[in-house]
Amino acid sequence: MHQLKINHTKTGGKAVEASCHCKSVRLTIKEKPEFLLSCNCSICHRYGSLWTYSTPDQIKVECTGNGTKAYKHGDETIAFHHCENCGCVTHWIGTDKYPEPRMAVNARLFGRSDIEGIKIRKFDGADTWSFIDE
Repeated sequence: MHQLKINHTKTGGKAVEASCHCKSVRLTIKEKPEFLLSCNCSICHRYGSLWTYSTPDQIKVECTGNGTKAYKHGDETIAFHHCENCGCVTHWIGTDKYPEPRMAVNARLFGRSDIEGIKIRKFDGADTWSFIDE
């Protein structure tokens, strides 16, 4: 079982807000991330997501309407959530099988100006389980 142990050094500043397309799911990260992660594993490749990682206490999730639905696959250490209304993949959270509290937000849901200029790191989650951009 692989776990990605990334601790972003935050750049400081104000919180960053994200929302799904219909705005039923809103997420707030306490600080702007230093970098975003593009993973090529089977599910991230299909989702086309960019992730920012943190601990659950640093991320606020608010839902109206139907909320989110979780999807787990493989070793079921991660539950990927999507909006029940518009279908956007919003975040994932480590399950009780994950060794530490961990959560990620799909940065594609941030406003373009909020993530402009943030470095995107490439990660090989499909094979080597290492960064492939350095």
